[in-house]
This record gives sequence, C-alpha cells and structure tokens, in this order.
Amino acid sequence: LDATDVVTALGAAHVDGSVTAGVDIEAMVSGEGTSTGVRESEDVVDLLATKQSAFRLALDAALTVLRVDQIIMSKQAGGPKKQ
Repeated sequence: LDATDVVTALGAAHVDGSVTAGVDIEAMVSGEGTSTGVRESEDVVDLLATKQSAFRLALDAALTVLRVDQIIMSKQAGGPKKQ
C-alpha cells in the first residue's frame, strides 16, 4: 500500500469530477479492488470519530505551541541583572 499513489489517484478522480470517489481499504487488503483502492460509490463512509480525534489532537498541539510561546515571551532577555 503506497500512500502517495492512493492520494494521487484520489485527487485525480476528484479533478475528473468523481466527487463521490473514495478509498476502499477493505477491497485493497483483500485484493478485490484496484491497486490504489479508489472507487466511485455513494456508500463510502468517513468516520466522524476519526475527524473529531484529529481535530482534538491538532487543537491540543496548537494550544501547546501557544503556551510555550507565552512562557518564552514572558521571560526577560539578557540574563541576570547586575547590581
């Protein structure tokens, strides 16, 4: 399974106007489908739980970056002060 080939074939199918094209992983594993697994079907399902999890992880990563940035910006530059 080459992810680059699958994404390229799916993008090409969408450009050709196949708006309901998707990747059938089960057919790819069993050897029944095309080599890229891309097929046009109304019953291709995309799990909402996967999208929610990806969104949650992306949000956590963004918040972590903002927290680290806030800590870095709040520290004074130049080292210890001379007395």
